[in-house]
Amino acid sequence: MKFYTQTIKNISFLLISLLVFISPINKSLAQEKGEEETYSISLVQTAEVGKEIIEVEDKKILTETYKVEKGDWIWQIFREKGLLQKQNLAELLSMLKTLNKDLADLDVIHPNQEIVIPLVISPVGAGPAVAKKATEPISPETLKDIKLENYTIRRGDTLVKVIRSRYEISDEKLYREYLELVRGLNPSIEDLDNVSPGQIVKLPIWTPQVVRAPVVHKASLKPEHVAQKARRTALAYQLGQILTHMGEEWVHTGHHFIPLKSGGHIDLKGDSFPIVNLFNGYKVIVDLYNAMPEKMGTVIESSWENYAIVHLNENDNLRTAFDKVLPACHYSKIYKLGEPLDLRGDIPFRIAGDWIIQPTGSPGGEKEKMIMITLVDDHTPRTPRAIQDFLRTQGIKVIDYPPADDAFEPAAAKLEVLKAGNDISSLIETILNLTGQPFSRGVEIPIYKSGKSNFNLVMKADFLLKVNEKDCIIDLKGLEPDIATLLEEHQFKVLLLAGDKDPSSIVSKTLDLLGVQFDSKPHDFMAAERDQQKNITLTIPGIVFQANSGKNIFATPLEIPDDIALFLSQRGYDILNLTLS
Repeated sequence: MKFYTQTIKNISFLLISLLVFISPINKSLAQEKGEEETYSISLVQTAEVGKEIIEVEDKKILTETYKVEKGDWIWQIFREKGLLQKQNLAELLSMLKTLNKDLADLDVIHPNQEIVIPLVISPVGAGPAVAKKATEPISPETLKDIKLENYTIRRGDTLVKVIRSRYEISDEKLYREYLELVRGLNPSIEDLDNVSPGQIVKLPIWTPQVVRAPVVHKASLKPEHVAQKARRTALAYQLGQILTHMGEEWVHTGHHFIPLKSGGHIDLKGDSFPIVNLFNGYKVIVDLYNAMPEKMGTVIESSWENYAIVHLNENDNLRTAFDKVLPACHYSKIYKLGEPLDLRGDIPFRIAGDWIIQPTGSPGGEKEKMIMITLVDDHTPRTPRAIQDFLRTQGIKVIDYPPADDAFEPAAAKLEVLKAGNDISSLIETILNLTGQPFSRGVEIPIYKSGKSNFNLVMKADFLLKVNEKDCIIDLKGLEPDIATLLEEHQFKVLLLAGDKDPSSIVSKTLDLLGVQFDSKPHDFMAAERDQQKNITLTIPGIVFQANSGKNIFATPLEIPDDIALFLSQRGYDILNLTLS
């Protein structure tokens, strides 16, 4: 009976909902965007367990109560629920604050906090749709007093998140003024809610007057203060460049507003207190001038577990400053100068630099396994692009700092690698040709002939050649020991290779027969002509000998990656692949 009563109530609720929401809908609204259905249909269809329809003023809102988990933030929640792509995002954010009176700052939410999320907003009486006014590019005259910065979109960015991380700006100013200004500055961006990694966006540096107020000239600084500021600015630029190359975010403009759990917030100027936003969720405040009071730092770190503060002093240079910043980043492992790292594989290699960093990874799981940073100067050779490309395939990003002015290198054409051939016979012929050794194949050689000519011994040589005025035979079929002895008695030098299936062994024995010098031990190649403490060493098995043309031949049984083949070619080697096809 109880089940029956409850069923009747559910049916009644659905009927009432249908009567409330089924109404004529303007066709232009329904056609405005394919994936956004009309409000009334959406509300009826999505009113389900965990969701509730409430009425605020003249609107009906489909809502969902969400319990905040550690690491959550509003923009992430909106993205997961597909709200960032909505055309009425500004209205949804405004309604979010209306529904959550305790949500004073959209950038500050706490674990276990319950938030009412507006999913769909339906006007009680929807009027005709209003056509959007086309965005007009801003004229140069309008821009002359506005300071701009270029921002490169990174994976996981939304434009609103980027803007909020840089400037103190209210929701009203953001959605009514600032985003319109951004649209005008970036007319090629059709949808500000849909930006792609690598895209460059012009952002106006925001102040309450959008930097249109007259410039107020400050009192002149003393020369020593000017010099100190110049050094600190240069150091901040260097730190920012390295961290950006690592894939982290360096924010050094605008103001940072850090809320306190006890209420209020701390305001830090970005040019004096740049912040590193790390992929692992941590944030590092860099106190460039060692000006932050100790108590203020304690308050920040006690309020937020993911914040760390690094104080620099006037004697810090790039190395000492980076040595302070890195431990605060909570990376998995950091190797310093003098701590090389050996990595195994088909081509074992050792990396050694000023720092080798093992990050903790990124949300997408695409972060490098290792980052190698080497400080270089104008006289220090940089890591060849071919080696950087090879290490990138192994999950290692190489950063030589500062980057060279001509850091861009065009892609090289694929190198032709010499092939050993299909079988051992082809391999021997390749070696003989490379060394310039004349030879004959399949030659019949009379070994013994009786005086009465009634008994003759003739053998067929696989390879017949003359080395240092001595006749030599290379046999692949398997001569009888007595025949080999008889040949040697007749002043022939015999190389028996039947049964030897190792191409490296065959090459070594052939070169030895020819009297050609060779080196068959594994070879160590240093990536750059610089100190071994700051270098990359590759260990590649193979045989090195000199061809008749004067070129060095590197014969190896490995399938050499194209990047390594290019590197060896740049070192003057031709690659001979000993794999028999």
